[in-house]
Amino acid sequence: MIARKSTLIVTSQFFARFLGWIGLVVLAKLWGEAAPEALGIIGFAIAFLALFNVIADLGFSSAHVKRISEGKDLGTCIGTYATIKIFLTGLMVIVVFTAIFIWKNVLHEGFHDATTESVIFVFIIYYIFSNLQIAIVTFEGRREIAKREITRIFENIVKMPLMILVALAGVTSIGMISISPVVDWPQFLQPLQQFLADHAAGSLAMTYVFGVMATFFIGIWFLRKYPLKRPSWVLCKSYFSFALPIMLISIISVISVNIDKIMIGYFWTSTEVGYYFTVQQILQIFSILSPAVGVVLFPTISKYHTFKNFQGIRSITHLAERYISMVMIPFMVVIIIFVNPIINIMLSSAFLPAASVLITLTIYAFISGLMMPYGSLISGMNRPGIAAKIGFVMCGTNISLNFLFIPEWGLLSSFGINGPTGAAIATVLSALVGFFGLRIAAKKLTGIKLLQSHTPRHVIAGLVMGIGLYFLAYRTSFFPFIHWYHLLGFAGIGLAVYLGVLFILNEFKKQELLFFLNMLHPKEMLRYVSAELKDKDFSNKK
Repeated sequence: MIARKSTLIVTSQFFARFLGWIGLVVLAKLWGEAAPEALGIIGFAIAFLALFNVIADLGFSSAHVKRISEGKDLGTCIGTYATIKIFLTGLMVIVVFTAIFIWKNVLHEGFHDATTESVIFVFIIYYIFSNLQIAIVTFEGRREIAKREITRIFENIVKMPLMILVALAGVTSIGMISISPVVDWPQFLQPLQQFLADHAAGSLAMTYVFGVMATFFIGIWFLRKYPLKRPSWVLCKSYFSFALPIMLISIISVISVNIDKIMIGYFWTSTEVGYYFTVQQILQIFSILSPAVGVVLFPTISKYHTFKNFQGIRSITHLAERYISMVMIPFMVVIIIFVNPIINIMLSSAFLPAASVLITLTIYAFISGLMMPYGSLISGMNRPGIAAKIGFVMCGTNISLNFLFIPEWGLLSSFGINGPTGAAIATVLSALVGFFGLRIAAKKLTGIKLLQSHTPRHVIAGLVMGIGLYFLAYRTSFFPFIHWYHLLGFAGIGLAVYLGVLFILNEFKKQELLFFLNMLHPKEMLRYVSAELKDKDFSNKK
């Protein structure tokens, strides 16, 4: 069931991010050279406010998942968690406005370079609705993945057409660039078109707001039949006791994920932020597997730990790592070998300077994927303090390396590495710290092996696949220019080579084939989704 739930998450998130990519690619194609700068303004605002938004969670979402998975009273959990989130979100908003007031009226500074004041204010609204996704976290705690994913997918269902509408309106001015609308709008819609073009960055930001609002209201609708009880002070203290050790993890995680874009914006411009931010958005399509497994793995390990089933914890962790590695490596190889065609096809030639960033962050996504099962193991065993210490070292490493690698005068600038590429390399190196730190900690807790024989076999198969694709695509005269249908063909050939090598290495056998076929079986998937959506049995309701 873990495999099916994870597959459902991967499938739904792939569809959601595919919709998001459609919006990005339309914007990139229609806005051309203006697209990186516009998306950089968006990316900087998201990252800037994320540093304040850490106040709105502080580990309480993980505590909510943990307490529900332990079988605590559902109605009291929802009431307590909702109260905590509303209070923390309000506190976050107060802190943001206070900081902006001090910045403008006390320090007499302004918004410049990668920052745009109106976009900052729009994303405050975005984060308010994002923080109040009580339903999604509740579904995660109950492992009701179908409801969780249906709720989440509406963000891009709403955002994508709105983003296309904004892209079609053109741009009056972003930096020194103006873009005429690709089609003439009807007379009665021209005032709207002119407004969107005059406020291009702000209009683009509003598409994110409408998307997250849709998710919020869909989640509330699904949650309407769930029990809701008055918050409990005793349960609130229980939430706090769990959240306290991982508050540092929450803060560290937010800083680590966003500090690179802020530092790129500080040392460079919104265009460079746009390269980095947009590549991250595209890479999310590739990196959805490990978070999907983690969503199901954490409450499962938590349940195993409740019954002291350490053998089950070790087995499920190794199994998750094995299949994450097996699935991610062929995608990673295709991205690395065909990086320029992928950027041209998925975005536009305006983003080609981000090719090295995409390669480097693809390697990071793979390392991060292999880290996830061990992070879930440590958190699921109620030892978040250990993960916090490792995260602190990772964050310190990341910030230090960002400062050394991002500036134009950076440590690696003599090799042509700085700006977004420097940030990507800093991210990879800091991830390696977590990669080894989490494994060593997990071994001390459970006696789990540090390394398996599976991943090296996957790497060997990936290398053979990559070499074959490189010579087929670039060392022959058959493909002077690679189109999207060529990429599909290359991917199919590469996958066949990859699985063939795994078969020779005794890593992909009949049982693996049956596992994936059963996991992807559409009839069984529909049966699971239907059963969950019809479920009215709240067994822990009191």
